[in-house]
Amino acid sequence: MRLALALMTCLLVGCTALQPVEVVRVDGLSDLRISRGGIGGELTLVVNNPNPVAISAEFIDVQLSISGTPVGEVQLPYSQSIPKGTNQTLQLSIQAETKALLGVLESNLMRFLTGEEVEVRVVGEVRGSALGIAVGIPVDSKQNMKIQL
Repeated sequence: MRLALALMTCLLVGCTALQPVEVVRVDGLSDLRISRGGIGGELTLVVNNPNPVAISAEFIDVQLSISGTPVGEVQLPYSQSIPKGTNQTLQLSIQAETKALLGVLESNLMRFLTGEEVEVRVVGEVRGSALGIAVGIPVDSKQNMKIQL
């Protein structure tokens, strides 16, 4: 009985000591498609998972903005697992409405026409779990890019 109790205690202590998962970079921001239908594309979060177990990504609350104007939410297209190790990937998708695209065009028209760079930012959190313990992975990435009309 004591052995079982000691093992359970070790498991609980080990499980609750999950280390933070770090987003190293966001790939794919420069590949966004901007068309009459809105903004679409795929993003890849490249993360380092220092934990000895995989983390199941279950939900994301991530926003995409261009020059401070929110243009849409990023979605988790299917359930995914982040294995242990460096440079692990999590695939995300973007689909923003035409209305959001019009707002970006209105506020940045001169920048687009002159070929100036605009800030594209992805901010939020990926939520998941490992061994029944909730895990939050903060996402905050920005990239300056030229969008020409």
